Amino acid sequence: MHITFSFTSPEISSVRLPSANLHLFQSMLYSLLPSDMAAKIHDEGFDSDGRKMKLFAMSWPVSSARPQFGENTIIFPLPIKLTVSTPLGELITGFTAGAMSRDDIRIGNNHLTCSGIDKKEYKADSDSITVRTLSPVTCYDSTERSGRQYTKYFTPYDGEFQEGIRFNLLRKFRLLHPEKDEPEDGFTITPVGHVKERVSMFEKGGLFPVKGWWGKFRLEGNREILQTALDCGLGSKNSSGWGCITLERG
Repeated sequence: MHITFSFTSPEISSVRLPSANLHLFQSMLYSLLPSDMAAKIHDEGFDSDGRKMKLFAMSWPVSSARPQFGENTIIFPLPIKLTVSTPLGELITGFTAGAMSRDDIRIGNNHLTCSGIDKKEYKADSDSITVRTLSPVTCYDSTERSGRQYTKYFTPYDGEFQEGIRFNLLRKFRLLHPEKDEPEDGFTITPVGHVKERVSMFEKGGLFPVKGWWGKFRLEGNREILQTALDCGLGSKNSSGWGCITLERG
């Protein structure tokens, strides 16, 4: 299920946010959930092979007009739209109920209200679908070198990118369908046309860059795996604003 929220305000026409703002939108989403659910998802998530997974993906914010970029700031004209995808009914209910019941929704230092909610359900109805990113897809490997963390990001043209995306999807599939055998069908992800490299800073105990890829991709494989991609997102850091996708029609 994809849920698109529209946020606005009767008092202001735009919001000013720091350039690194994805953590503010992520924090806002958690604030919509009941406190016990938010704590469980944020702190524990769902364990798969020792990896904590949130099982929801967040888009990048989209404003009503082109944002204005200043020094370390972005001004978003209102309304702002944000999309979340998840297969979990409890999260769908939690996000929507929280947005509808609150008169004051905070994004950074801005106080907004939810002016609309649009729900759409996309189905992987074949073993080959084209998807479009709502936030860039990131895939990487982290190792320690000389006592420091080193992260290598893969491009969609690297074999490691395809393998990383596939393994990540299988982890999500096992969480969603513990009673089912892992699909043996092959999985491929192929760029459609030109995909753009996008880099954004994320705040988590300090600023650090995350690199991803924006554009259209062709996904081929088992339909349940493709559905997992549509619902949970592609690649890593989905709940932080990476790998949220939508079905491309036509």
